[in-house]
Amino acid sequence: MITSVLIRWVVLAGAVELAAWILPGVTLTGGVFAHLLVALLIGLVNALVPLLTARMPQPGSVLLLGLLTLAVNAVLVWVVAAVTPWLAVSGLLAAAGAVVLISVFAAVLALVVDRLMASRGNRSGQDARATT
Repeated sequence: MITSVLIRWVVLAGAVELAAWILPGVTLTGGVFAHLLVALLIGLVNALVPLLTARMPQPGSVLLLGLLTLAVNAVLVWVVAAVTPWLAVSGLLAAAGAVVLISVFAAVLALVVDRLMASRGNRSGQDARATT
């Protein structure tokens, strides 16, 4: 359980790094620990999104709900950039782009890590059967 949380934390840090590398309006500075701290703050802020959107009136369309969630996430990433010296976001539009890229990169990286962990588990299971 704790290993899974740590892996997802590192995956999120990698996704934030990739988004900062691609987007010109997002800058990530500092070392590995600074990047992990920024990822931790973004992860904690991301846990607040359902709490904030649950209090808002729900739009009738799934598209509007997605846009509302994107806007709330962008504002929260902008807040994280304001409270940490290692993340700089040039504006709300850059924060929205960062949110989209972080989501996509985190999903892809998590899928790759899950596949690698599953294949590693299968290989160790095959090795155990071959020795018995």
